[in-house]
This record gives sequence, structure tokens and C-alpha cells, in this order.
Amino acid sequence: MAYRLITEFIYEVGEGVGEFLTDDEKAQFERVELDEIVRKYIDDRNLLNVFFLKRQIKGYINNHMTPDGLEYVDPPFGQETSFVEDYFEGDLYFFLKNVLSLLDKESKSRMRNKLLRIAGG
Repeated sequence: MAYRLITEFIYEVGEGVGEFLTDDEKAQFERVELDEIVRKYIDDRNLLNVFFLKRQIKGYINNHMTPDGLEYVDPPFGQETSFVEDYFEGDLYFFLKNVLSLLDKESKSRMRNKLLRIAGG
């Protein structure tokens, strides 16, 4: 699958918002915000993985943007992403742009912290 990292990330978003739970389980589920999902994603991986995820997202946007908006392609990728419109404002394009922004912000913060630790001793 051409967009494996995006698909894995979207699955984690689905888990974070309770998308895969039954209605009864959803009623008791405490939803996680997108910035926390991004932080956990980076915690569980490394910054090189974040680099490749960002690259895939940018490539997906560049390759599948139409005058009508961003296409949902590469099944089951399209099916797995359709729920983001239910939980987050905007469509898939705005969701992915927001994810890129959060990944940039969090990875820059972590790099700065690592550099400060190295420089400090």
C-alpha cells in the first residue's frame, strides 16, 4: 500500500476518538484530542518516522488534489479516513494539513529539547 504510514496514523486517530467501539462503549469513552494523538504517535516512534509520515501526507495531497477537493483513494485508505469529518472540523484536506502542522510543531519542540540537553551536558 502506497500510504502505509498515513493509514497507520489514521487508525491511531480512530482509536483515539473511539471510532472502532460499539455505541455502548462510545458512551463511556473519553475522546483524545488530535494534538495528544500526535504526541503519542511520536512517543511510540521516532522523528525519522515522523519525517516519512509528513512526506507521505504531502505527497498524498499533491497527487490527489482536484478542483472539487482532496480525493479519497487507495482503498481501504479512503474508507478508513472518512470518519475524520465526523470528529474534526473540515474535510480530509484540512485534517491532513492540521496533522502536518501538529507534527511540525511537536517534532521541532522535541528536537530543540534534545539539542538543549546535549548542549547542557
